[in-house]
Amino acid sequence: MDDEILEQLRERYASGNLIVFAGAGVSAAAGMPTWKQLAERLRDRARRKGADPAVVDEIQQYIASNQLINALSAAKLALGPQDFNWTVDKELDDTGRDVPEVAQAIAALKPKLKAVLTTNIDRFLERAFQGEWRMVDRPTADIAMDRRFILKLHGTLRAWDTWVFSRDQYDRAIFGSPLLQDAFGALYRAHSILFVGFGLADDNIDQTLARVRALAGGQPPMHFALLPKGVPPFRRRLLEESGIRLIVYENQAGDHAEVAQILLDLEPAAAPAAPPPPRVATPAPAPHPASSAHPTAVPPANTHPAKARPVRVFFSYASRDEELLARLEAHMSPLKREGLIAPWHSGKIGAGEDLERAIGEQLEAADLILLLVSASYLASEQGDAQVTRAMERRAAGQAAVVPILLRPCDWETTRFAELQAVPRDKRPVTKWSDEDEALLQVVREIRAVVTKLRASLR
Repeated sequence: MDDEILEQLRERYASGNLIVFAGAGVSAAAGMPTWKQLAERLRDRARRKGADPAVVDEIQQYIASNQLINALSAAKLALGPQDFNWTVDKELDDTGRDVPEVAQAIAALKPKLKAVLTTNIDRFLERAFQGEWRMVDRPTADIAMDRRFILKLHGTLRAWDTWVFSRDQYDRAIFGSPLLQDAFGALYRAHSILFVGFGLADDNIDQTLARVRALAGGQPPMHFALLPKGVPPFRRRLLEESGIRLIVYENQAGDHAEVAQILLDLEPAAAPAAPPPPRVATPAPAPHPASSAHPTAVPPANTHPAKARPVRVFFSYASRDEELLARLEAHMSPLKREGLIAPWHSGKIGAGEDLERAIGEQLEAADLILLLVSASYLASEQGDAQVTRAMERRAAGQAAVVPILLRPCDWETTRFAELQAVPRDKRPVTKWSDEDEALLQVVREIRAVVTKLRASLR
C-alpha cells in the first residue's frame, strides 16, 4: 500500500473536501447478487419463459464477455419491461439483510465527509447513516455547494422509471440530462472522489471513468480508488488518466476486509453506526447489482440511538386549491423548522423538469401523504391516480394517508372515506368562520401523526 497516496487521502478527508463514490461491491458485502449473477438469473428466467434460444444464447455471450450492461439490455428485451422490472425487484430485495460493515465504515466518516455518491439502488447507505443525511435522486445544478447528502445516481428500487440498468437507460442518464452533467461537472472539478466497491472487470466503472475524464477537461483533480492487488497495466493507466490514485490492498483472505479498516483509519475516533432493525412494513430497497468487490469486516458498531430523520410529506392537491395549500404550508412551518418534516408538492418542480417523474418519485418516497380534498380534487384524474397509489402504499404499511377537507364535496363516497379526515368534525376548512383556526386544528392533528411516524423511523 502506498503510504504517500494514503496520506494524501487523509488530507483530503481532513479538509472536508472528500466524497465517497460507493459502487456495487458495498452491497455485495451483504450477500446481494453480483451484476453477473443477476444477468444469469434473468437469462434463466427468459429460458423458462420460452424465449427464442438465439436470444438466450446472445444474453449468455454478453455475460461470458463481461458486457453486463448489454446482457441486462438483451434480457429486458427478451422478458419485456414489466417482467424484467418485476424480476429485478424480486432478486434485489434486501429485506432482512444486515447493513454491510463497509457501509457502516463509510457512515463513520460523516464528521468530515462532504457527501456520498452511489450507483446502488438499495437503502444500505441511508440505513448506515441512520437517516441523518438526506437522499437525493434528482440532483440540482448547485448540489456541489451542498453537504451531507447521498446522491443515488441509478435510481431507487420499485421506482422503475428511475433505474439505470440497460443500455438505453445508461445513454439517457449519461447524455440526456444537462442538469445531471452540470451537477457532475461541479462535483468532479471541485472535490476529491474516493471510489469504493468497484471491480476491475466492471463495465459500470468504465462508464463512470469515461464521465470523469470528460468532465476533467484534461486537468483531472486528485481522486482515489481502493482496489485489490493485481491491477493490470492497462487498467492502471486508464485509472491514472482519469486522475485517480490507487490505494492497493493485499486482500489475502479474498474477502476485502482491509477496505473497511482503511476507511476507519481516516477518522481515528470513528466507529460505524449501528443500523436500525429492519422494518417489515417498509422493506429496504435493494442495491444496484454488485461488482467483484466484496468488502467486509469493521470493528463493532456503536450503540448510540439513532436520530430520526424528518418525515417526508407529500401534498396531493388540485391546482384550484393552491392558495389553501400555501396557507396550510405556512401553518406547518414550525414542523419544518423543528426538523420534523420535509414537505413536498408539485409546485416545487423546477422549469424543464419531468413533471410526472418528479411527482411519482416523491409519492413513492413519502412517509405521510396528505390528500387536500375538494370537488376539484375529486374531479382530477391526476388526483385520482395519486389516491390509488397512496392507498396501495398505506395498505402495504409503507405510508400514512390523511385526508384534509378543504371544501364541501361528496368525499364520503370515495375509497379514502374509511380514513379519519381532518378537521375531525368533518367540517371543511372553508366552512369555518375562522379558516386559520381550522388550519391550526389540522396542523395539530398532523403533528400527532408525524410524532408517531418518527418513532418508527428510528
